Amino acid sequence: MRVIIVNYRFFIAGGPERYMFNFMAAAERMGIEVIPFSVQNPQNKKTAYASYFAKPRADALMFADTKFSLRNLYGIFRATVWNLDAERRLGKLIRDTKPDAVYILHEVNHLSPSVIRAVKREGIRVVHRISDFFMFCARSDFLYENEICEACLQGHYKKAIMRRCVKGTGAGTLLRVLAMKLYQCNGVFRDVDLFVTPSAFTKRKLLEGGVPQNKVVHIPTFIDSRSVIPCYTHDHYFLFLGRMAKQKGTIYAIKAMSRLKNSNYVLKITGSLSDTEEDLELRHAIREYHLEDKIVFTGFLAGKELDNLIDHAVCIVCPAIWYENMPNTVLEAYAHGKPVVASRIGSLEEIVENEKTGFLFPPKDADALANELRKFIEDGTLSGRLGKNARKKCEEEYNEAIHMKKVIACLNSGRTGGRKDTA
Repeated sequence: MRVIIVNYRFFIAGGPERYMFNFMAAAERMGIEVIPFSVQNPQNKKTAYASYFAKPRADALMFADTKFSLRNLYGIFRATVWNLDAERRLGKLIRDTKPDAVYILHEVNHLSPSVIRAVKREGIRVVHRISDFFMFCARSDFLYENEICEACLQGHYKKAIMRRCVKGTGAGTLLRVLAMKLYQCNGVFRDVDLFVTPSAFTKRKLLEGGVPQNKVVHIPTFIDSRSVIPCYTHDHYFLFLGRMAKQKGTIYAIKAMSRLKNSNYVLKITGSLSDTEEDLELRHAIREYHLEDKIVFTGFLAGKELDNLIDHAVCIVCPAIWYENMPNTVLEAYAHGKPVVASRIGSLEEIVENEKTGFLFPPKDADALANELRKFIEDGTLSGRLGKNARKKCEEEYNEAIHMKKVIACLNSGRTGGRKDTA
């Protein structure tokens, strides 16, 4: 079997990319050839198919560094609304490699949903994995001023325009809404044969947004726990793992530690503080609550250093304020034998079993979070007991074999005779 996988990055920048490379490695072990299609970027991993990749949307990788020019404005418009270059290049890749199916991970604002139309034009099955809520929300996260907002779920975007939801700009929001209205009119998402959601929660949101029931299947993300030796002991620190973004709720983990100042436990946070507005808020909170000796920033870690950090944590803290769509941090924690203390929101409520693989608390409630963390301080064996449950759940529900079997079945479904003959 041969599959093209589509994602706007071909380097690790977040959860979708980690999933992509894990999927590619697992597929290779099954004898399945996976061909990447992405956007040209110097950070990309090397691949023989790089010449097919679409042009970047501007002459800089970040909006802040993008110079004002008609060429860059056109590139941003093209990538956000309808990327004809991506459509053309993916079409050529399909004709040259003759895949059995195309698996799309993330295309919005870079490749654009034009890639879906390119696949259907070639008569190939297309399966789309959903990792956020871009189909229904201009921001993709159902948040407005750090509060849950589903005003656009039914396809009405007036409030998004009024609120300037995209980066606080009227032009950016209008462009994104224009793109979403175009997709409504041309029905491009109806060309998707099947949507895969990592969480049951996300599946429910797709159904509420009007996607037919028979076009959505819930397949949880996987992690290869066989390569991880669990550790059921700890070194008296809680761990915040991942990006320090507002929707991740880092500030509430810091505030919770202000209630635990009398303990000998600390909170370790992966990454380092910068001069962004969000990080300045974290700095202020640390100073305000006199937590300089209770909060430790580890800097960026990877490989064995990161594994060691997770191994010796008491638990992983996930104080998210948005509808998390099955974050990899939870699976990593489980694989290492660590319980998770998480907000009762989105998919976290379904993957963290309260009092079995961790604890749940109301979003934005630092007092409640502190109360859950205090349980580990008062009972030194609690982390290990819950960690063993977490590891078992990981092995049974989030293993590679189950995931790959289900996804390959989705990619194969409806295929009657191999690849399309374009001769």
